[in-house]
Amino acid sequence: MMNNEPPINSSQSDPQASDATRLEAASAGAPPHRHGRAGRLRPDENARITRRITALAVILGLIMAVGKFFIWQESDSVGIFSSLMHSALDLFGAFSTFFAVRYAARSPDKTYRFGRGKAESFSAVFQVCLIIFAAFHIIEEAIERLSEPQIPSQPTLALGAITLFIGLTLWLLIAQSRAIRATASVAIKGDRAHYLADLLTNIIVIAGIIFSTYTPFIHADAIAALCIGLWLFFTAYQVAFQAWSQLLDRELPDTERALIKTLALEDPQVKSIHDLRTRASGPHIHIQMRLEVDENLSLMAAHDIVIHAEKRIMHAFQAADILIHPHPENCHHTHGNIRFRSKDST
Repeated sequence: MMNNEPPINSSQSDPQASDATRLEAASAGAPPHRHGRAGRLRPDENARITRRITALAVILGLIMAVGKFFIWQESDSVGIFSSLMHSALDLFGAFSTFFAVRYAARSPDKTYRFGRGKAESFSAVFQVCLIIFAAFHIIEEAIERLSEPQIPSQPTLALGAITLFIGLTLWLLIAQSRAIRATASVAIKGDRAHYLADLLTNIIVIAGIIFSTYTPFIHADAIAALCIGLWLFFTAYQVAFQAWSQLLDRELPDTERALIKTLALEDPQVKSIHDLRTRASGPHIHIQMRLEVDENLSLMAAHDIVIHAEKRIMHAFQAADILIHPHPENCHHTHGNIRFRSKDST
């Protein structure tokens, strides 16, 4: 949504800009920090990272789902069953992310001028549906097992296998966290939420099997499954919020907007900025603004100012689509539909 912002003068300091942001913008020739922020990496570099990590997630997801199926057959543990259901959904989610990041990385064309970045968000929505389905199914199974508790068979085998799966999941989470710090991919964030919940699921399953088998507390296995189901609802909320933000074109964080303003105002010929609008779309971001310049400048001179502002911003946001409109300083004419203006300043 377009904001009807008051002018941002180059002589004024932006209170939202952190010290690190100011240092980054002021560093002459120094490469900006490009990790964990949408639009910072080149699209080809972003695609290389996301493709590798999603392929790894699919492979490990398949290994864990098949392994847990055989362990559940041997142990008949509802905790193992709930973990199996979670891993199966992880696998579906991993496949969704695998294809989504590849589709989102495709270059814009005459049909999709803004690219296909939101495919990542649609993948995250699909994962939310899977998570909610799993949560209801697990809670239903746990309630049934509470009324008819069973001691898991083959507890030693189950404990050994789940411990191995915890190690594999932890390894994948570390790799996914590194990928997110580099790309800020919402699809991988959703995938990591799946596997983080799976890690906690496995830990709860181990606790449930130990208490059910070696203590009089035979309901522990079912209670562990109930805890897992509730955790899945919380996971669904986290993933849904991230996908919602991109699908509805939520503004970039204040620190990113502050950096964009600071970079645009580095040229003293830029008097102020109006109507800065930003949004993220998968690996890309879109930026548009109005620059106030001296009304006596020629069209060519104003054009040069805009070009240099774009280059400064592109140096920090290598996957940004930027649209800048030069505007005479003393002209009070407003542009665009008033519906898309806000009284709130940024």
